[in-house]
Amino acid sequence: MPAICRLSAALAVGIFSAGVAVAEPSTIGAVDKVQARVEATQAGQTRALAVASDLYFRDRCRSREGARLQATLKDGTQLTLGENAALVIDEFVYDPHTSRGELSVKIAKGAFLYVGGLIEGEPGGKVRIRTPVAAIGVRGTTVWGGPIGKGFGVVVLSGVVTVTGRNGTVTLRQGQGTMLFGDGRPRRAAPWPADRMRRAIASITFTKPPSAR
Repeated sequence: MPAICRLSAALAVGIFSAGVAVAEPSTIGAVDKVQARVEATQAGQTRALAVASDLYFRDRCRSREGARLQATLKDGTQLTLGENAALVIDEFVYDPHTSRGELSVKIAKGAFLYVGGLIEGEPGGKVRIRTPVAAIGVRGTTVWGGPIGKGFGVVVLSGVVTVTGRNGTVTLRQGQGTMLFGDGRPRRAAPWPADRMRRAIASITFTKPPSAR
């Protein structure tokens, strides 16, 4: 089965676009670390994820209580999930000859850390992160997002992001964060208090030796 990184961008779009039937799932990355129970569901079949497990296009990854997951996509993008979180990669197009492509990640719930790869770093790259309350556009970015302080927070550790809620958009630069609550309006960009930052980082930090089952 050919890997996505070996396909041209045009062919990748044809294979991975919504509504196109694919006989077998295509590998888009691999698991680096696992803590506790993390599962992936593909075509109604659920499997436990372990270190070095393949990550497939449109896998629905779900972490359980006390769990963590870190995975790296073929362009070098790194995704980390906290406990009781869920994500699906619903678009991944990567041409290794130009490092151009597109990536769309849906975070259905929970906390995540995103570290940008080659897709994001080249002109023409498009990366979108969708959460239950906001869409996040990223450029040269390491960004955390998740439930915190009775709302949903986004904080930028490097790079620049735009956070768009139901009622507004805010641009964040390194060291700045925002919060969204029930009104769907991102609060102004500002540095986060030290305690909030500690809680955010703790939510995606591995606290036990990675599992290699």
